[in-house]
Amino acid sequence: MSDRMLSERARAWVAALVAAGVFLVTGIASGGESDEEAPGDRIPSPACPLPGAWDLVFAEEFDGDVDSRWHFQNGPSGHILSSRWRENVEVRDGTARLVNRRQQRGGQEWTSASMWTKQKFTLGYFECRYRYADAPGVNNSFWIFRPISRPARKDQFELDINEGHHPNVINTNIHWVDDELTRRTKAKRFVMEKPLSQDFHTFGFEWNDKELVWYFEGKELRREPNAFAHAEASVYLSAAIMDWAGSVTDAIDGSSMDVDYVRVWQRR
Repeated sequence: MSDRMLSERARAWVAALVAAGVFLVTGIASGGESDEEAPGDRIPSPACPLPGAWDLVFAEEFDGDVDSRWHFQNGPSGHILSSRWRENVEVRDGTARLVNRRQQRGGQEWTSASMWTKQKFTLGYFECRYRYADAPGVNNSFWIFRPISRPARKDQFELDINEGHHPNVINTNIHWVDDELTRRTKAKRFVMEKPLSQDFHTFGFEWNDKELVWYFEGKELRREPNAFAHAEASVYLSAAIMDWAGSVTDAIDGSSMDVDYVRVWQRR
């Protein structure tokens, strides 16, 4: 073999080794751990179903610690048949179950659950996906509340996105205090074609400066002018045993209002 051929072969091997070395170094560098996510690895935030530019400001997917984000009622309820307790909220597998039990506690024969966000909101789009308890006599509610005290003040209100009753009733209510400090109520009831305790369904609500708009499965149900709700308030999830939601029987015992998620968006 000539010196020229040896030289050309040597150069080829050197080039191959250099290329391999660069590849290995690059591979080590790219395979190392990094604190930064690659853009393609990021999980996108759920988009607001309404048109326009919105920011997701609250998302409860029930996949972690809920006590850091929610308050819970722990005591009797004077206006319904059930006391309500933290122990009646069971969170597992991405779902919060507000469980109803025939149980003597707090001076009442039934127990259930009510919880509300520590974070407060003013205006936005609010959405919850949940399933009714599979029994009459339970109020399955998703609502926004700024407690109405005695004596009443004009900045207090209640926006009931849905007070659902088995098997297929959606109750949308607004409660507010007028200029004479008198409590006012305006309600509208919807009866759906299918039962709402067999599957999860999505309830939405737009709260803006001028209007209040209710949605079911992305379709508008109701629209009202907003002349009173302009202060910050918490979002509530509540199950309650009460006879105006249907017959109160042993069928309620062990039933639950099951919540998949709660999300809040605000306009940019």
